[in-house]
Amino acid sequence: MKKRQLVIGVDGGGSKSAGVAAGLDGKVLGFFRGKGINYYQIGMDRARQNLADVVRALEESCQGECAALSVGMPALDTTADRETLCRFAGNAFNPKTLWMESDAYMALMGVTHGGPGMIVICGTGSMALLTDESGGQRIAGGWGYLLGDPGSGCAIAMDGLRAAVAAWEKTGPDTLLAASALAFFGLSSPRALIERIYAPDHGPDAVARFAPAVFSAAEAGDEAARRVVETNMEGIAGQAAFLLENAPDTVQIGLYGGIFQHQAMARQMFSKALTARAKKRTLHIALAKDPPELGALIHYFKRQGTLDERLLRTLLQSFHAARQGKEE
Repeated sequence: MKKRQLVIGVDGGGSKSAGVAAGLDGKVLGFFRGKGINYYQIGMDRARQNLADVVRALEESCQGECAALSVGMPALDTTADRETLCRFAGNAFNPKTLWMESDAYMALMGVTHGGPGMIVICGTGSMALLTDESGGQRIAGGWGYLLGDPGSGCAIAMDGLRAAVAAWEKTGPDTLLAASALAFFGLSSPRALIERIYAPDHGPDAVARFAPAVFSAAEAGDEAARRVVETNMEGIAGQAAFLLENAPDTVQIGLYGGIFQHQAMARQMFSKALTARAKKRTLHIALAKDPPELGALIHYFKRQGTLDERLLRTLLQSFHAARQGKEE
């Protein structure tokens, strides 16, 4: 018996990935969460194997075989060129049925359902991406924690810790962040922070976990913490405004990532800062409702030229129905 043909969309992350499988008619059939696929972090071989595990799990649970694989890859800034595609595919995937875009682009497809617009991401890192009517992409930010990612969890946490250090050494104002840092990292003294922050296993993800403490202090009225949040939101808003320079008069903007999802203050400050820079453009700013793995499916059908209203409706309705059933 011929197996059911599947289209698989994957939102690749550094530590985990989310996959969703649909039939060729757009009906969503299954979900799976696997390990990260950022080959800059874990190498090409491990990333390829982790993606293969996601595909295999979906094939088994949906009783089908993968006919097309659409991947949001965190190691990419834009569409994978042929060399990168073939190198990543190796012997595990057919490069002719593999599509790879940046994870930001797939997140944008989840916001605009295949149309033009902008996605602004503030998670552990941050970046902004805009697509135009012709499908062209423009990117701002995404420089990583060493070069600076304003608005990211890592940047907010680091700036909060710098404010704590300034308070400890009396070179800056007193702040709730001084006590918060001691408590959060379980430190017996301020100088113990050095060993903790520079530990080999204490990377950007671990540092970023301090960001909620910065927001808590800001919400409690701490001026130094509030200034950290405001400066970071103005920074990412400035990058987004750079992308708007040649944009249409009306732009749909989706907000994505843990900072935006969990911190109303971040959303409010960002929206205010970007609107002030928008030069009379009409901006529709809102949290992204549909996830990047669904955006990856939308991207595939759009590339195939089959993304009409009926198929999009099938994708959206079946995705949310299936996800709700899975959660129940």
